[in-house]
Amino acid sequence: MDIRQRLLAAFELEHKDHLTVIRAALRAAEASGEAPDLVEIHRRAHSLKGAARAVDLPEVENLSHRLEAAFIAVQRGEAPLDASTMAVVRRALDAIEDVVAWSTQGGAEVELAGVSADLDRIAGERVAIAAPPPPPARRPAHGPGPGPERAPDRAGEGDTSALVRIAARGLERLSDTASALLPEVEAQAGLGEQIQMMRREWLALERSWRHLRVQLNQAAVLAGEQGETARGSGPAAAFEQRFRELGGALDQAHRTHDRLLWSMRRWGGGFQEDMRRLRMLPAENQLGGLGRMIRDISRSEGKEVEVDVRGLEVEADRAVLQRLKDPILHIARNAISHGIEPPAERQAMGKRPAARVAIAASVEGARLRLRIEDDGRGLDRAAIARRAVERGLLPPEEAGEAPLERLVDFLFHPGFSTAARTTELAGRGMGLAIARAEVERLQGNLTIAGRPEGGAVVTIEVPLSLLSQRLVFVAVQDQTFALPSADVVRLNHTLSDTLFSGVGTPMIRVGEEDIAVTSLAALLGLEAPVLPATGKRLALIVVRAGERRLALAVDGFAATREAVVTAAEETGLDPARYLGTVLLDDGGPCLVLNVPGLMPLPGSALPAAARPAEEAPPARAHILVVDDSITTRTLEKSILEAHGYRVTQCVDGREALERLAEGMEVGLIVSDVEMPRMDGFALLQAVKADKRMAEIPVILVTSRASDEDRERGLRLGADAYIVKTRFDQNELLAGIRRLL
Repeated sequence: MDIRQRLLAAFELEHKDHLTVIRAALRAAEASGEAPDLVEIHRRAHSLKGAARAVDLPEVENLSHRLEAAFIAVQRGEAPLDASTMAVVRRALDAIEDVVAWSTQGGAEVELAGVSADLDRIAGERVAIAAPPPPPARRPAHGPGPGPERAPDRAGEGDTSALVRIAARGLERLSDTASALLPEVEAQAGLGEQIQMMRREWLALERSWRHLRVQLNQAAVLAGEQGETARGSGPAAAFEQRFRELGGALDQAHRTHDRLLWSMRRWGGGFQEDMRRLRMLPAENQLGGLGRMIRDISRSEGKEVEVDVRGLEVEADRAVLQRLKDPILHIARNAISHGIEPPAERQAMGKRPAARVAIAASVEGARLRLRIEDDGRGLDRAAIARRAVERGLLPPEEAGEAPLERLVDFLFHPGFSTAARTTELAGRGMGLAIARAEVERLQGNLTIAGRPEGGAVVTIEVPLSLLSQRLVFVAVQDQTFALPSADVVRLNHTLSDTLFSGVGTPMIRVGEEDIAVTSLAALLGLEAPVLPATGKRLALIVVRAGERRLALAVDGFAATREAVVTAAEETGLDPARYLGTVLLDDGGPCLVLNVPGLMPLPGSALPAAARPAEEAPPARAHILVVDDSITTRTLEKSILEAHGYRVTQCVDGREALERLAEGMEVGLIVSDVEMPRMDGFALLQAVKADKRMAEIPVILVTSRASDEDRERGLRLGADAYIVKTRFDQNELLAGIRRLL
């Protein structure tokens, strides 16, 4: 990185500090009615001018000079600091921010003539004498413009001569390799456990052999034999020698595996972390131009908006930041169109003519948090309820009493809009739906709430990196589920006696907070009791979604580790309930839960305890899953068991037919078509031809998408035909519920 790039990087931080102080001083003056500290404001404008000259940004230097002259005129009493003057100052601050963004990142040119002329009118004729008129905005030859991203100069990396440019496609391939390496390394730990088990079995056999050898020797002595057994030779001795050699080989294999596993974890983990760091960029890199974009949107709507963007020095995965830009702009358009009033209306309400949109980025644990708030009208509860009733989403009798959180959820329905008219910016009801869908694809969550002082606040939380996440694995009945550690507040073991009754809901005291308790099995619909019987030990995992907390009872805590999460959209899962899947040590998939999507809205009832834990649960529907792919059948098993079904798996049609012929009773069959020994069509035909099994519903889930295959399956008696490439778990579950 050359000296000018270093200076520009420092100036990007410095100029924002100056602008933030001046804007805050103007806001405080408007709120209190008292004059701001003009000396400090003047000093800031002067410092900004000098810093711009040092990095060769003449447009910024010129605007800062005019701004300084305007403040001098106000200090001398030659110009009033009224609403009109403040509006011009704010436009000048916005223009400075836009020019810096344009100079470092490229984009459309910034119009400066109008704001420069307005500053000149405030300052009088001195400006025209003191400085030449502003040159037209031009793209600096030294500016990077649009193009390859600059590698960030991070603290501790020292030698900037080592920085190189890497093609994005090559970086993605390296990232994929790193992601694939992590589960393979963890799989080696399972191999080590198998070697340990073999070693324990060998030790047990060795003890048995010693006992047997003593008995053989005693029998030989009693028989008066002084042959091979007594002398330690012959077949028994040869067996013992080979047996001990095998034990030595197992010991050596165990030591070698431990050493290699340690090495793989060290270097594989290092590679993963290096790749993660390589992909990490300051949020400024992708989101630095948001202020200018939002101001452009507001001007096109005839509204004045002051944009305050903070915290963009935090770092996150480049791909995450890129994909967040569109959701943020959709949210900003929605706020400007629906929430922010025109200047005249704001003044009539006693507000400042210029609205305020604040964007703050922060890092909490392993998550990037973006908070976008405005001081506009806020959420129109009555309009949302009215529109929800019109669309049939809400019964009319519930419109007046529906909790705000439930009404807010309607805003994310595609096509839902409270706008009286449609404009180029908003009114189609798709912006928030698109924003939430993109955030969920990033395995994050998006929420909207009102501000006590008026306006609305939108919060986005996404993982800092898509390479891997730290997950907490928990046991629920005979299954394992994972939750992002960022959503977990604490793990706790307690006795069920410590619970107390809230308003119809079990509660537990955690710190200074009373938290509702339910079971994760109940939330997932697994037909389990909500809580164990009195006096039993209780494993609780306290989770959060925004400001809400909920304690989930589970059967136990399995592990906490880094894992690569395959997104829900790639596996046909419902993103409202699941973030995706990860591979367990045995190679099977584990469902990763979307905690905010599972948590009931405030005011909604938690699953109730239907029976004591000692009572046997009612029988669950039994489904036979037939597929030669262990990944597919295990994934289908996880989905079905997560919705309360009992599942048996078979690897092909012949095994399934044999199990059915032995008398196994099932309520429904889910089968693949292409399988060895007996395919799905043959299985279907055999089932429907047998009077004992003919009434069992059969769903074919296959990659064969042709009309001929579909017609063949339905002609043979299939009750549903689902194509894997368009697999939707909701379609499968709906079909099962219909058939059962």
